[in-house]
Amino acid sequence: MRQVLARQMGCSPEDYLSHQCTIVQRPPDSHEPHLVLVTTMGTGSVVSVRDARLADWAREHTPAANRNQRIFLPTFLEGMAAQARELGHADAKSHSASGGCVLSELLAPRLLPSGYALREISLDEQASLRSGNQFDNALGEPDEHRRIAATRTAFAVETESGEPAAVCGIWEQYPGIDEIGLDVAPAHRGNGLAAMLTIHATRWIREHGRWPIYTYGFTNVRSMNNALRCGYRPLWFLSAVFVPSDMH
Repeated sequence: MRQVLARQMGCSPEDYLSHQCTIVQRPPDSHEPHLVLVTTMGTGSVVSVRDARLADWAREHTPAANRNQRIFLPTFLEGMAAQARELGHADAKSHSASGGCVLSELLAPRLLPSGYALREISLDEQASLRSGNQFDNALGEPDEHRRIAATRTAFAVETESGEPAAVCGIWEQYPGIDEIGLDVAPAHRGNGLAAMLTIHATRWIREHGRWPIYTYGFTNVRSMNNALRCGYRPLWFLSAVFVPSDMH
């Protein structure tokens, strides 16, 4: 994953093992559409820019080497977003950090609680669920066309009446790497559906010869704990400055 992420950012994998902040230009064939990405794996940090002019600003404002993780603070990200707007990137804004996990242990399948059933859902069914915005983490929002186009499959856990209780989507995030997105309806939380779906999706990805990743917003403690329960371990953090239209 370190090698893949470095390739997408435009840096060397060794940059993540340093204690420095590395500033690089994003490769034109990167799968990441963001204007700026800041990433770390705990020691070295990387600022990857799509617009080279923002690299100049980053070099002037990057914290000292022993404080390189401070690029994740709002002061740095908001300053970068303000500079982007001055350079003509209208509506540029910063995004809070997300944590990324890689698979540490492939766990055995888990049984569903009584009263639930699991099935793969069609593209039309995904579109219908997406329009309700209840399962947007799993399926994406209706205008997230890049994300939707990268979808590989999706699964739903349903009640006996056919009501979707939880949904899991799988999409290609990077070459050879699929990301898992998950939503459990509030009324059905606490029944083990998140872990069951996560493990099912993980095994589906591995059976197709690819590697899974699991990401979560840094405030989403429930999601982080679900990842740990399902055989994942934290590896990286990522934050961004983006123009909303670029994400669609």
